[in-house]
Amino acid sequence: MKLFLAYLLSVSALLLPALSIQLVPNSNGSLALRASYDFIVVGAGIGGLVVANRLSEDASVSVLVVEAGELDDRAEDITVPGNIGQENPSRYEWTMTTTPQEYLDNKTRSFAQGRVVGGSSVMNGMCWTRGSAADYDAWRNLGNPGWGWTDLLPYFLKSENYTTHGDASSHILPAHDKHGRRGPVQVGFPRYVYNQTYNFLDGIQALGVPLNEDLNSGYATGVNLVPGSVTAENQSRADARAAYLDPVLSRPNLELLTGHTVTRILAGVVGNRTSQSRPGSVPERITITGVELAADSTAPKYNVSCRKEVILAAGAILSPVLLQISGFGPSDYLRGLGVDVLVDLPGVGSNLQDHAMIQPVYKYTAPDVFTALDIVGDTREAVKAEYLANRTGPWTATMVNAVAFPALDQVLSQLLHLITNDTAQHLPPTYDATLRAGYEAQQAEIRSLLSRHDVSAYELMVTSWGQLAVSAMHTLSRGTVRARSSSIFDNQPPDLDFRLCSHPFDCEILRMGLEFNNRLIATDSMAALLPVPPAGLGPADLENRTALMETIKSMVKTEFHPSGTAAMMPRRAGGVVDTRLRVYGTRNLRVVDASVMPLIPGGHIQSAIYAIAEKVPINQPPWHLVSFNNDISA
Repeated sequence: MKLFLAYLLSVSALLLPALSIQLVPNSNGSLALRASYDFIVVGAGIGGLVVANRLSEDASVSVLVVEAGELDDRAEDITVPGNIGQENPSRYEWTMTTTPQEYLDNKTRSFAQGRVVGGSSVMNGMCWTRGSAADYDAWRNLGNPGWGWTDLLPYFLKSENYTTHGDASSHILPAHDKHGRRGPVQVGFPRYVYNQTYNFLDGIQALGVPLNEDLNSGYATGVNLVPGSVTAENQSRADARAAYLDPVLSRPNLELLTGHTVTRILAGVVGNRTSQSRPGSVPERITITGVELAADSTAPKYNVSCRKEVILAAGAILSPVLLQISGFGPSDYLRGLGVDVLVDLPGVGSNLQDHAMIQPVYKYTAPDVFTALDIVGDTREAVKAEYLANRTGPWTATMVNAVAFPALDQVLSQLLHLITNDTAQHLPPTYDATLRAGYEAQQAEIRSLLSRHDVSAYELMVTSWGQLAVSAMHTLSRGTVRARSSSIFDNQPPDLDFRLCSHPFDCEILRMGLEFNNRLIATDSMAALLPVPPAGLGPADLENRTALMETIKSMVKTEFHPSGTAAMMPRRAGGVVDTRLRVYGTRNLRVVDASVMPLIPGGHIQSAIYAIAEKVPINQPPWHLVSFNNDISA
């Protein structure tokens, strides 16, 4: 009982201090905002909280963070790893619907993002995989000097506090120079591993996929238990809020405004001012003066000024929408919305990428198999009691127990013919010459990646109950996200089209993964679990390629890793931000979230977002001497 009370008190201790910086309306409904701040951060997800933490280390600057969601309640469906996938904390989600996916089955897909302080790090599956070193070297090769693997590695290390413990230790041998030990985000392994996870590890190694003792070393292929963003001592979720916000709540120069949405980014110009009006000219750069915000569509709007910068960190879906309705984006489209064009940037909202995923379940029917689905009734109460008392047992295990990244030399050579120079047939019709040029460069990098042994073609994610999810790691399909109107409140959701499998290579990779699953469940180790394939995916079904592809297309969704919609690439290649993550054509507007990734890495992207946000040089003192190296002709 004392342990349980201590647990409750520890949760309360996390919640109560937030009130010291959290701005709430006065009794008359007004907000006690300062007239201006040095920095305004839009969005309290991973990127926003990292930046706010690092900026506010300098006591001489003031920082305001604006978040549409609220502080979460630290309830068990959020913090307990074993509840992931079993409970749905939808109260903290943006629930969106895509357009009908014409390259699949012409049906919409549901898509959720975090609407809470901490963003999707409060909602995700906690998997911590970086991808390969070559994934980030591809960023550098796309015109981003200073953003390769060796450039980013110090910031991966800076963000993490990596530990190994418990049952995982026999399989894990971390490369010590590839991990941080003092960073804010705790990364580790559960103290409980389901027995059938070892069947998976043995079975997949029998098929030639080797054990990789450190999937985050930069050599990303192989199989192992998956590390997660989990606290070593308490075995609870380690999210961006716990890592970067809660420890600095006492800073008087850091303020958090929740329950409010930034409706526009404000600039010091009036009317249409397209920054690229004449070929060969050097347009004037726009100075951002602040933001407009409101609690909802009927509430009063407030203008808040910034003295230095606005940092946009609303995520890969909403960041481009806010840019568009503020005058940054494809000029013709913005004019159609009635938006004054400040900077013509065709890439805003284009280049949308995600990992295409299917989640077949091969139900284990052996009588002695215990899974997370069995944690109900009295068993749930016993598991809960063990967790609260000792921080051990099944509740310490996340939904995904192990992951495999098959080496790219296992990709059949005949699939490579699908990656051709004929790009127009696979791209959105809205792509202009710059975006097509950028995509051709991306495609060349992906083809190069596919020739390597240390880069994965797809990921297998295994759960205790037999789900063997397949995700394509280096997708060639490109989607779009566009504002529906000039009001942010009419963009929930925006026009969101992932265009999943618009390039046929992506669905072919998923088919390969299913064929591999079929071989996997036939290995001695996996066969002992008596797995039953789902309807339509049995051995005989896989022989009919046409019917199989229709089944695949009905199952495809995203892995909830949206990225790329404000890409860090040269402007001539459809880029939106430069290598300092500053929006082209502006002096003091940056984007710091997954939007800036030019190519999605072959892993779970949260660790990369932490590294990006740690790396961006916003707080280089003295601020006013930092060069606005924003070459709009790059």
